[in-house]
Amino acid sequence: MILSPLITFKNISKSFGSVLANDSVSFSVTDNSFHGVIGENGAGKSTIMKILYGLLRPDSGEIFLNGQQIQFKNPQEAIRSGIGMVHQHFMLVPTLSVWENVILGLEPTRLNLNPQDALREVDSLQKEFGFSLDLSKAVETLSLGEQQQVEILKLLYRKSRILILDEPTAVLTPQEVTSLFSKLKSLQEQGKTIIVITHKLKEILAYTQTVTIMRMGKVIATKATVDLTEDHLSQLIMGRERVPLPKRTTFSSEAQPVLHLEHLSTSPTTSQKHLKHINLSVYPGQILGIAGIEGQGQSELVEVLCQLTPFTGSAALLGTPLNSTSAYAKRQAGFSLIPPDRQREGLVLDFSTADNFVLGHQRESHFLERGFLNSRYIRSFSQSLMDRFDVRPANPQLPAGALSGGNQQKLLIARETSSSVKMLLACHPTRGVDIGSIDFIHSHFLRLAEQGAGILLISSDLDELLTLADSIAVIRDGMIVCESPTPGLSLKELGLWMTGAKT
Repeated sequence: MILSPLITFKNISKSFGSVLANDSVSFSVTDNSFHGVIGENGAGKSTIMKILYGLLRPDSGEIFLNGQQIQFKNPQEAIRSGIGMVHQHFMLVPTLSVWENVILGLEPTRLNLNPQDALREVDSLQKEFGFSLDLSKAVETLSLGEQQQVEILKLLYRKSRILILDEPTAVLTPQEVTSLFSKLKSLQEQGKTIIVITHKLKEILAYTQTVTIMRMGKVIATKATVDLTEDHLSQLIMGRERVPLPKRTTFSSEAQPVLHLEHLSTSPTTSQKHLKHINLSVYPGQILGIAGIEGQGQSELVEVLCQLTPFTGSAALLGTPLNSTSAYAKRQAGFSLIPPDRQREGLVLDFSTADNFVLGHQRESHFLERGFLNSRYIRSFSQSLMDRFDVRPANPQLPAGALSGGNQQKLLIARETSSSVKMLLACHPTRGVDIGSIDFIHSHFLRLAEQGAGILLISSDLDELLTLADSIAVIRDGMIVCESPTPGLSLKELGLWMTGAKT
C-alpha cells in the first residue's frame, strides 16, 4: 500500500547572502511515520524545518500539508496547524520557572491564570512522560540536560500532531534516550508524525522508518532505514568512506600530572550541585573522560578549573597551584578550554569569525603590528584555520552567528587547539556536530594526546567517551563514584553507574 504524503517539500531554496542553505530541496514525509533528517553541519537540515515551522520564508519553492499549499508567516500559525518544534539551541526564558516556560504562548489571560492548576497540569504531563523536573525552579538554574527536557515538555504540552525535534538526545544518557524514543514511538502509534534531526546514525537506524540525507543544501536520497547499514548511511552523508581513527601509544602515569585534584570540595548552594572530595589526575598524553547525567557536578568542576568558584582541598594545573596565577597566564602556559555552551561562553556571535578566532590570544605578538591588531594577518590566519578544520562557509568576515551550530563548534575547537596545548578541558566537544566533523575532532584529540597533551573530556556522549578515553570517571551527586580503565567498561554499565543503579 502506497501511503499519501502528509508533508511535501517541492524545490525549496533559501539563501543567506552568498550562502545557499537549501538548494531545490524536495522530499516528502508520510503521515503517521517516524522520519529522520540527517547530514553534515550546514547541509540545510534545520533550515528546511525552520521554513516549515514559519521561522524562515523560502526564496522559492512550495510546501504542501495534507495536499494543501502552505506558507506559515510565523510559528504561531504552525502551532495552530498542529506542528511543534524543539530547537537545537533552546528557546527558553531564563528568568521564568519551568512550568511558566512550558505554558508560555498558550497561557490563559492573567485574570484566568491559576498557577496551581497550571502546575498540576504540567506535573501530570511530565509524570506521564517520565520526567522529574522541579517545575517551580527558574530555567536559568537548570543544567543543559534539564533545559532540554523543558523544551520537550513544551512540545508535548502543545499536543502537536507533527513533532519536529532538532538534536533531542544531545544531553541524555542511554537510558534516557531509550525512554524518549519509546515515548515518541508511543506517540506515533497514537497517530502522530515524528520528524527527528540528528547526527547520530544509531538513532536513525534504530528508531526511524525513513530518512532523508542532505549534503551541501541538497537532498541526496530519502530511503527506508531498514535497507541501510551504518557504513552505507555514513557514506551517503559524507560522500566518502570514514577514515579510521589514528593509533597512539599509551600514556605514563609516572610523569607529573598536568592536572591534579585532591580532596577538592565546594560549598553547598541552593542552585548548584556542590563537589565533594574530588580526586582526579590527568597525565601528559592521557584522555580522562568524565561521564554523568547533566547537573551532577560537571559544570561546577569546570567553574573550579576556570577559577570562577572557590574550593577547599588542593588543585594543581600545569604544575602550579590553581589559584596562584591568572587565567591568561595559564592559557599562555598551555591550558585550553572548550566550554559547555559555545554561544554563551565561547564565542561572540556578533563578531566576525576572524575576530572570534583570536579571542583570548589577541595580546600575542604575532597578531599585533605596532601595538594594534593586524587585521590582514588575522584574516589570513583565520582563513587557514577554517580550511584546516573545514569550517563552512569559509569566510572570515561572516559573523560567527551566521554559522550553523556545528560549524561554530569547529571554529571554537580550532581556536583552542591550534597553538601549543598541554592541558585541554573539553566540555561536550562534539555536541550538535555531524559524523564527518566528529571523526575529524576525535582524530585531532588523539593526535593532541599523542603529542603529549593531557585531556579532561566531559561528555554526555558515552560512545565518544568509550572511543577516546583511556579511563572514565563517573560523577554523581558531586562525587566521583567510579573510575575505571575504558576497556573494563560497557555502555550499559556506565549508564547504571550514572543513574545510581550500581554503587
